[in-house]
Amino acid sequence: MALEVIDAVRHKFAIDERRIYVMGQSMGGAGVWNMIASRPKFYAAAVICCGSESTEVGSESIHTPLWDFQEDSDQTIPVSLARDRIATRRKAGGHPLYSEYAGVDHNVWEWAFTEPALPEWVFAQRRKRRFSL
Repeated sequence: MALEVIDAVRHKFAIDERRIYVMGQSMGGAGVWNMIASRPKFYAAAVICCGSESTEVGSESIHTPLWDFQEDSDQTIPVSLARDRIATRRKAGGHPLYSEYAGVDHNVWEWAFTEPALPEWVFAQRRKRRFSL
């Protein structure tokens, strides 16, 4: 359904289709992994905060720029899940960014979204060409 909403908006409004970004926290982070796997050449960048378990292992869409944020002792989402996905992505040839915080538990988004470099990094990402279905 989220992909249908994105498609409807991009067809109705003047949107730079080379600059469509996806972000999510926890279950939304799992959704980001799923969305970039579903459309590997669609998103300009992905930001994931404490992405929960999903069928994606991290090697999908390795060319989509990705920044993953995790807490080292998250009681909801094990840090090993993020570490394993990032390692898998790097082994597959991807170059994800990974930031791990200490002492913030599952609310890592509060720190990630105030990370000074995040807006500049996100808006510097763009696809080389338009995506077509």
